[in-house]
Amino acid sequence: MVEIFGGIFALLLVLFLIMNLLSQAALVERLEAASDEGLYRVGWGTSGSGFVVLAFPAELRIVETGETIRAEDICAPQSPFVAYARKTYAAERQQLIFAILEHGVATMANARNCLMRVLPNQTLAIGWIIANDELLKSISLNDIPAFVQQAVAEPDATAP
Repeated sequence: MVEIFGGIFALLLVLFLIMNLLSQAALVERLEAASDEGLYRVGWGTSGSGFVVLAFPAELRIVETGETIRAEDICAPQSPFVAYARKTYAAERQQLIFAILEHGVATMANARNCLMRVLPNQTLAIGWIIANDELLKSISLNDIPAFVQQAVAEPDATAP
């Protein structure tokens, strides 16, 4: 009886190991597919694309890269926002879409002015939406990152 139990236990352990390896391989495959450039692209207008940037009161967050830039450093020479904007506007029919969270209008205006200074001879298309609580309720809450949910729930949490 003990031998049968031990044999079944060993078989289940091997089966568990195989399932774990298959699951890990599937996860790696999904992560590699998710790292494709342009995953966060939003269809915008005719044959155009927009890339979402979150404007908080004291910072700007690039959704695609996950980088956070303090409001006063948005237009600094080595700013990730400047590099991201140059890359985005290098292709035709591209634009940045600012999702403005509560009290983030000044940060968005700072970023917009930076774009006009950094790319003075280029036609810039800029989109924006007000990402308030009502808008977020209309989106599946499971798809909203935790830092956005927190900013909407506690609007003064990111205020300087």
